[in-house]
Amino acid sequence: MRLSADRAMTGPAILAAGIDDYVALVSAQPPAADLETMRLVGDLNGHRYAEGFDPGVRRFDSYVAAPRREIALRVFDPGGEEPRPALCYFHGGGFALGSIESFDIVGAGLAEATGAVVVSVQYRRLPETDYAGARADCDAAFAWLARHAEALGVDPARIGVAGDSAGALLALSLCAANAQPICQLLFYGTFAMDPEAPAYANGLDPLLTADRVRQYITLFTRCGGLDDNPAPVDRQDLAVLPPTHIVAAEHDPLCAEAVQLAARLEEAGVPTTIRIAPKMIHGFLRALGVSAAARAEVAAAAEAIRPMLWALAPIETRKAMA
Repeated sequence: MRLSADRAMTGPAILAAGIDDYVALVSAQPPAADLETMRLVGDLNGHRYAEGFDPGVRRFDSYVAAPRREIALRVFDPGGEEPRPALCYFHGGGFALGSIESFDIVGAGLAEATGAVVVSVQYRRLPETDYAGARADCDAAFAWLARHAEALGVDPARIGVAGDSAGALLALSLCAANAQPICQLLFYGTFAMDPEAPAYANGLDPLLTADRVRQYITLFTRCGGLDDNPAPVDRQDLAVLPPTHIVAAEHDPLCAEAVQLAARLEEAGVPTTIRIAPKMIHGFLRALGVSAAARAEVAAAAEAIRPMLWALAPIETRKAMA
């Protein structure tokens, strides 16, 4: 495991360049009386985090036809010579918030930085469904991407997964049950699900407070999140996971469990790298439009994951050699 970190956890949090502006944008959102309104406000304001940053990718929406429902997808195509690798991306939001709209800048930024086609998934959120429902949507979306790889100009042998926060847990869970993903890119995930973790109380994050972490854990647990499998750091099947790059944030109360997961993956024999982004907070991916430091972290993550995505020879070469 290669650890890249500059940590200084004493005193008030000193934030990376531009992150103060991101915090101000989030804090300026109008109050919402209920969960439905909170989601709407997030969608209405998502574009504000992208101002000044316009990744050169093509966007379009599509849908997975699933039993009694459709699963919305947003595809980010960076262009380039086909076939390209792809990432199936699951957004954050504590399992209850977030959408392909409010996390649009994240999908676009990842596609531009990695050169991979990124498919962002509108999985069903809690509490309207249980955790199994959210997982089923992620599984269906990944299968859709693999099934339609040729139409998307994607090499079906070079598809990975990515996720941030709650989406990182969903990505890991998918990989544990599916041998197809070639790699996983996990940003500041919820990997321990321990409401009494000391790190939550000692966090310096101005947005993700200990109370909010506990609320998300309570919702996750109440909706069956730990019914079938323990939290990622306690799983005994980690050896089946593909090569992994983890990005944590220095001031995030979830930072310690990212380090713990990286150590567990290394013990299980999974090729693993981790970076602790200095002076960063939970959710910094959405700050790409206002923070050059956040853009630099995405570039660094892309540099780490790109060899995993592009490691195989092009599909035509493999067919010729078969």
